[in-house]
Amino acid sequence: GYEKNTNPLLSKIDNVHSYKAESCATYTTAGVKCILEYKNTGKLFEILPNYLFRNEVEVFWRTTNWGEPTVKIENYQNKHDLKKGCKTENCDYDQVLLSGLREQILASNKNKILVVLHTSTSHGPTYYKKYPPQFKKYTPVCESVELAKCTQEELINAYDNTIVYTDYILAALIDELKQLDEYSSSMIYISDHGESLGENNLYMHGLPVSIAPKEQLDIPFIVWVSDGSRTLKDNEILSQHNIFHSILDFLTIESPIYDEGMSIFKN
Repeated sequence: GYEKNTNPLLSKIDNVHSYKAESCATYTTAGVKCILEYKNTGKLFEILPNYLFRNEVEVFWRTTNWGEPTVKIENYQNKHDLKKGCKTENCDYDQVLLSGLREQILASNKNKILVVLHTSTSHGPTYYKKYPPQFKKYTPVCESVELAKCTQEELINAYDNTIVYTDYILAALIDELKQLDEYSSSMIYISDHGESLGENNLYMHGLPVSIAPKEQLDIPFIVWVSDGSRTLKDNEILSQHNIFHSILDFLTIESPIYDEGMSIFKN
């Protein structure tokens, strides 16, 4: 329904589904925690990657961002680690998350694998620095960290360019997964929080949930499944907590905390 074509590649890929979703927080640390926990709880919990790793699933965590809970796995790589093995021209951008990924998956001797790619592409305030020059599709763009000094058009253009770049990264990731034809694969893309771009003179994110505008709470929830692997339920609205149960379901992990009703996949 958006007037700009910010998803030119994903919109042409089969088996891609988009859901409406809301975050349970407006800042990174709390949003990532919600994505990785099985329900909204203030108690101590074991996050998804640690839980799966302890249960013999191969877990790869690749990040160009921050604000993650303590990830206790063997294969954790930050941007510095990833850049060392990156040979392409865009290693300073989030494409570095895909560098050597297929080879890493193929080298695994496990039959169940979770890959987490924690991007930073649309995280402000320097939206204009988050994408390569060829993705500067919408102009003029805001090139200041003092967002209120830019026009709203410039700010939205810079942000939309990050979405066009994210579209490219996700399409490239799906292409990589398609080449792993011996695996049943699914890609789930979700955000930790939304973003204000000058609406009612609000910028970025971080307002308390009780007063936060919808721009800081509405998030994407995009799913791709490989041919013949699984079918998706017809949910209209999802939450970050659907992630934990959906991944347990897809990987057929038996667990006393698994909630079938929270999985996005049909049996």
